[in-house]
Amino acid sequence: MKTNKIERAKAHLVPYDFRMYIKTLNLADLNEEERFYLKNYGIYNSKLRPESFTLRIRIAAGRITYLTLHTLVQIGKKYDLELLVTARAQLELHGLSSKNVLGVWELLQQNKLTTLQTFTDNFRNIVTDPYDGMDASSKIETFGLIEQMQDIFLDRPEWMGMLPRKFNTAICGTTGTYTHFFGNDLFFALASKKGEWGFNLFLGGKNSEVAQDADIFVTAKEVPLMFEAVAKAYRAYGLRGTRSKTRLFHLLEKIGIEMFVEYIAEFYPKTIISRGELHIEKASFSSYRKLADGSYGYCLQSKFGKVDIGRLEESLRYTKKENLEIRIGVDQNIYFLGLKEKSLPFASIQGASNVTACAGSHYCALSLWDIKSDTAYLPLEKIEKYQLQVGFSGCLKGCGRHHHCDIGLVGLRTNSFGQTQKAARVYLGGQYSKDVTPARLVFTVVPLGHLTALIEVIIEAYEESNEYDFERFSQKYLNPLSSGFVMLWFLSKLYLKEKIILEQACEEVLYQKLIQVPDFPFFEEDKNYLKSTDVMKHALWDDK
Repeated sequence: MKTNKIERAKAHLVPYDFRMYIKTLNLADLNEEERFYLKNYGIYNSKLRPESFTLRIRIAAGRITYLTLHTLVQIGKKYDLELLVTARAQLELHGLSSKNVLGVWELLQQNKLTTLQTFTDNFRNIVTDPYDGMDASSKIETFGLIEQMQDIFLDRPEWMGMLPRKFNTAICGTTGTYTHFFGNDLFFALASKKGEWGFNLFLGGKNSEVAQDADIFVTAKEVPLMFEAVAKAYRAYGLRGTRSKTRLFHLLEKIGIEMFVEYIAEFYPKTIISRGELHIEKASFSSYRKLADGSYGYCLQSKFGKVDIGRLEESLRYTKKENLEIRIGVDQNIYFLGLKEKSLPFASIQGASNVTACAGSHYCALSLWDIKSDTAYLPLEKIEKYQLQVGFSGCLKGCGRHHHCDIGLVGLRTNSFGQTQKAARVYLGGQYSKDVTPARLVFTVVPLGHLTALIEVIIEAYEESNEYDFERFSQKYLNPLSSGFVMLWFLSKLYLKEKIILEQACEEVLYQKLIQVPDFPFFEEDKNYLKSTDVMKHALWDDK
């Protein structure tokens, strides 16, 4: 198989050796090869916005000190930059230009902040639960293991930029977690075997796929060895052809997970042990959380990943005064741990804890929506009330993780209903807290002005089911039905005058129920209900 152009560039010059050229570059006129090399150093620039630069700071396990965060805030203020929290518990500085990006980059290094290997073909930030080691349900504190794993690859020539594509790793040592990790390339999930705590391995997840059970158990002390073995197997055997087909998922799709486990065994110095009993359970979200030592943790919600620097400064003064620990979550929020009481002198943003949002068009040229602002159009009160997980991506790359949530959204534009306008794809039915299935596409296009009404009828059906969470509702009510019928049902709830309730029944029974309702647009020959749904969509959404 012919290697892609990035692999050919690596063969000519490994990314580790590119650092000697960084200061000689004309940053105002970069080519694609130079952009690739800069990404290995955490410096991002796109040909679509050549004047704009971003720096991404690596924060192992999301743990950050007061001094580090204070330093970032001061840098942001000095250079008039914006601070974003990513879905991998990192921070990004936006608003940089070719004139100041290297100066800020060097300033970060002087303050012992690393941006290394945060983009492109590298091991991205290794993530865990924000209450790792401090929650009452924590069985194994993973932070030390994450540091050991990071030491294997960080700033090492044989690893920097030398993977076939990016590689996401997560590890969770708590039994009850609000976050979810089955969309990672490698997930160490808390498990037990023969009375010993450890981890089961799941492999091959990505933004649109759920990781597979590898039938491997490792104890805590073996985690770094197993991580290195998986890493070497992927580096040695990973696909390096078409860039869009080089993730670990694509290798497993081609050779099967059993063969890849054999590859892992080539690099693992111990005997591989079969899986243990999985102990990952979905916990409900609460702004305050009581910790094992009797103190409390608090989730300071960002505005869908966007941080108000003035507000952050206020909260930092309090964390310093109270000597609180600071952590960043994959939900794009900041956590303060060690509170003596369930009270704080400042208010949090409501509704944001349940929405994972990509950078959006204000920060990313690939996005068709300004996601950070447009997320406010969603029915946030109901989303928060029912603890629904919403993933909002500005394009199909899926940085908002719209496949790994209850309701997934992808921004687009459409002229299907009149003038060109913002619209969204809608995904439903994700089983994301267990290794089951990603959400599936149900609505290919919904105009922005009608999106809230649609989400509200979806939530109404969930309310009527009396299920304890949306995943369970999806499992019992939505996923047994075809995606075409799910679309038909929710459109009917919007279109028809009568109240209809989604029962736990087969598709044919539910369809017969629909066609008995007055004004339902029934057609004798209607494959996949396309004629009926077309009539209702245009009646509901056409420009009037």
